[in-house]
Amino acid sequence: MSPDVQRYLQHPWEKAMRILAFLLVLVGLSASPAMAAPEFFGEFRDPLEGRFVDAQPRPMFKLAAQFRFVDPNGLLWIVPPGKEVDGASIPQAFWSFIGGPFEGAYIKASVIHDHYCNEKSRTEHDTHRNFYYGMRANGVEEWKAKFMYWAVATFGPKWKLDKRVAQNLKCNPMGDKIFCSGLPEVKLTISSLPTIDLNDPDTLALALSKASTVARSLKTSNGKVLDISASGQVGASLDDIAKNADQYRSVFSTKDYGKSAAKLGVLSQWNVSGLDQVKAWDNSEMPRYNAAVVLTPDTVKKVQSGKYFKLDANSGALLGDQLDLKSLEIKSGHSR
Repeated sequence: MSPDVQRYLQHPWEKAMRILAFLLVLVGLSASPAMAAPEFFGEFRDPLEGRFVDAQPRPMFKLAAQFRFVDPNGLLWIVPPGKEVDGASIPQAFWSFIGGPFEGAYIKASVIHDHYCNEKSRTEHDTHRNFYYGMRANGVEEWKAKFMYWAVATFGPKWKLDKRVAQNLKCNPMGDKIFCSGLPEVKLTISSLPTIDLNDPDTLALALSKASTVARSLKTSNGKVLDISASGQVGASLDDIAKNADQYRSVFSTKDYGKSAAKLGVLSQWNVSGLDQVKAWDNSEMPRYNAAVVLTPDTVKKVQSGKYFKLDANSGALLGDQLDLKSLEIKSGHSR
C-alpha cells in the first residue's frame, strides 16, 4: 500500500475539510457585492417627444407621442400623446433644488408623475413612489432621488381613492313583467385632500429648513439616513420615507410649531440654490438632536452661518426672518 493511501486512510477527514473549504470559497464568491446584479428600477419604453407651449401661470410641456414607463413591479404607466403637463406635481418651492421639473435627468420621471397626479387614477402612494423609480431608472443619484421622493410625498398633491362595488342592473320588459339582471361594477371615487400651505412664510421657512436637514443627511450617508429626529437617526428606506412624509404632513398642517417643536427634529438653514451644491454634515458626522442649538435671537447668527438647530415653544416667531427667498432662486416657470 502506498504512503499516500495509508495517509488518506489514517486521516480521511483531511480531504473532507479541503472539499468543505472549497465550497465555502465558492459560496463567498457568489455572495460578493461585486458580482451582485444591479438593482432594477424600471425602464422607459419610448423617447420623450414634445415641445413647450405658452400658458399661464407657467409654460406647459405638450407630448407629441405616447410616453411609457414600466416600473420594477411590472406595472405600465402611460402618458398619451397630446397631454400637457406643467411640473406642478413638484411643489414650486422645490423647483430650484433641481433647476426646474423639466431639467436634466428629472424630466422623464416628472412627466409621468405630473400626468398621474392630474388624473389620480392610481393611489397617491404608488404615484409618488413611481416618481422615485423613474428618477433612478434615468440615472439620478440615490440620495437625490430619495430627497425628491420625500419632497413630493410630504408637500406634493394628496388624494384618496375609494372603490365601491355596485350592481349594474339591466331590466327588460317581458309581457306584463319586468325582468332585471345585474353584474357587479367597480366605481372609483377620487377625493382630493389639502396640501401643505407653502404660501405661509413660517411654513415655507420651516419646510425648507427641514428639507436642508434631509438633503444633508441623505448626502452624508449616501442615501442611508433620511432625517434626524428627537429620538435619533431616521432610516431612508422607501417605506421609512413614506412614513416620515406622513408625519411631517400632520405637523405642517397644524401650523402650531411651538407645540410640535420636538416632532420637527433637527433643522438646518437652506442656503444653496440646488442639490448639486448641498454640503455633507461637517466631518461627515450626523448631528445629534441634543447638541442642536435652540433658535433664539441670540443664536440667529450661528444658524445663519450653518449651525444646525431645533425649535422650542418660543422659536416660531423667528422662522420667517431666517429665510432669504432670493438666495433660493425660486422660479415661477421654465426658463427656455
